[in-house]
Amino acid sequence: MPNHQAGKISFASVFLFGINSMVGSGIFLLPGVLFQDAGNWSLALILLAALAVLAMAYCYAEMAHHFSGNGAGWYYTYKEFGRFWGFEIGLFTWLQGAAAIATEIAAFLRGLRPWLPRLSEITVYRWAGLGMILILLTIRLLGKKASTWANNFSTVLKLAVLGLFVVLGIFYIKPGNFNAAVHNSIDDFDHAFMLIFFMFPGFSFLPVQASSIHNSKKNLPKLLIGVVISVAVIYMVTMSVAIGMLGNQIDNADAPLAWAFGQQFGKLGEAVIMIGMLGSIAGVAISMFYSTPYVVSSLANEKALLPRFIGIKSQNGVPYVATLLTAGIVLILVMSGDYLALIPCSIMIAVVQYAFVAMATIKLEFADLKRRHAQGKIDHIDIYEMVLAVMALLCCLFLARFVTLLAIEITAGIALIGVVSYLGQLIKRPPAEN
Repeated sequence: MPNHQAGKISFASVFLFGINSMVGSGIFLLPGVLFQDAGNWSLALILLAALAVLAMAYCYAEMAHHFSGNGAGWYYTYKEFGRFWGFEIGLFTWLQGAAAIATEIAAFLRGLRPWLPRLSEITVYRWAGLGMILILLTIRLLGKKASTWANNFSTVLKLAVLGLFVVLGIFYIKPGNFNAAVHNSIDDFDHAFMLIFFMFPGFSFLPVQASSIHNSKKNLPKLLIGVVISVAVIYMVTMSVAIGMLGNQIDNADAPLAWAFGQQFGKLGEAVIMIGMLGSIAGVAISMFYSTPYVVSSLANEKALLPRFIGIKSQNGVPYVATLLTAGIVLILVMSGDYLALIPCSIMIAVVQYAFVAMATIKLEFADLKRRHAQGKIDHIDIYEMVLAVMALLCCLFLARFVTLLAIEITAGIALIGVVSYLGQLIKRPPAEN
């Protein structure tokens, strides 16, 4: 195997990519909605969602420990269930990334509305969305260094702004704000949990370009678990400060963190948080736009599951055909939906991928349990690992309750496209060697 050490991404940069792909619009725009749905219980729901995501992240970590190929979810599914299911999950993973990018772009434009009211007009919104996509496309096509620099800058910006909000906001917390009574329905709690889960999924794209990570079998599991725990802490602390500062008022603003800061520090304080919010949202789009094209290019390059031209890379290593295809899908999604409408679609597409990775992990763990049982070496850790994988699958089934008609239509459409495309590829050439 050739030595690509010079082109490896550092542990710190990959960790920042993980943080950047998860901490985005949600923590800036959704606290008011979460409080309206679940009140102070929204803090408990953040913890529950984090535990659910940790169970899923464990599955990715376990598979990354066994398999070092590029592609993440689709590659793990391929190794355990074969070419067809690997190909289908590849398409779902690709569409999940595109949906996440589109959702963040829609959130970015929504966040600009207080300053640019004309963005409420559909024509202006669409032209602005096209402009955002072109900017992201340019950064991506410039190569790994440009994407890494933009990612690191936006990550530091968002963490600095959130840190400023927390450090200064602590002095304005009113303990009585945590005593608000909640009289909401189970549906409200369900809705809050769905939105919180949306704030986490970027972890699944960390292993997409595993070959670019130094010692990926050792470092990827650490990165996956570390990123999820770090993001959970950021969300818990930020939401606690927001509730402590605002109480019931938290659900009166579209961008509650900026509104809260504005109440204490005037227009300058509000502007600081808004800039952090916009930088945060842009950062998620940058990091996801970096990873997502690698999903579809790896389908072409790793196991020849797509035409080879889709995996073609430029001299600076950018899979430009896959990047252009991704930009086209993002454009369609941005033109067709707004911020909140895209969330259920993104979650539904993600859940399909997570469920298959969980099942692949269960299959792998079961085979390992049988082998260790035959050798008389089975211990409690083996049982715990199997339980975690089963919990991840159960979480996926629970999240499937939040489907919408649009999400079902998109999911069925992706599956059908996958079947037709796979059959077409099968006719053109025989399956590649494993």
